[in-house]
Amino acid sequence: MVSVPTDELQKVVETVAGWPAHDRITLARKILQTVEETSTPVTRGMRAEEVIELLKMPQPAPDDAACDQIVEEERLRKYGD
Repeated sequence: MVSVPTDELQKVVETVAGWPAHDRITLARKILQTVEETSTPVTRGMRAEEVIELLKMPQPAPDDAACDQIVEEERLRKYGD
């Protein structure tokens, strides 16, 4: 990307400073159009529906009794009797 020197930008601003407001606004709009034409659309990420689909579990979550059993089994595996 090529950067325009600050002094050149300042010269442009000084040149158009005396123009009527309508003409300056028209120029600004035309400049913004050139940016819009050359920019690529920004993707913001996945849609909410896609995220929800990714988070769906293939089976229902275990109930409290099943969780207690899993914790106890892991405790026994780690620490023994």
